[in-house]
Amino acid sequence: MAVQRELVWLGRDNTIDLLLKSDGSAYDLSSATTIAMVFSGVTINSDAQPSWFDWTTSSLTTGQVNVSLGTAGTSIPSGFVYDAKLIVYTSSNTRGIIWGTVPVSVKG
Repeated sequence: MAVQRELVWLGRDNTIDLLLKSDGSAYDLSSATTIAMVFSGVTINSDAQPSWFDWTTSSLTTGQVNVSLGTAGTSIPSGFVYDAKLIVYTSSNTRGIIWGTVPVSVKG
């Protein structure tokens, strides 16, 4: 069975829209301080690139994270598939919670 992968189109405005759940309910991200994705050792996070991660806009559903990696340039090599780790940091989880992996295909 093929894995459904999110597409990152470098140089484009596409987003990966994720809904984080815990025990079947949307996870309240109001205490999140940083969100990061790790692609084969390359970490991209909201501290360094705040415009690439959005979980605070009032129009978003509780637990929703929109990730805009189209402007990542050479940070993430194109032509590869990744199982990117999604990590959420809060003031009480300063080492981060690995939320899981997001299957991603990067296109140039």
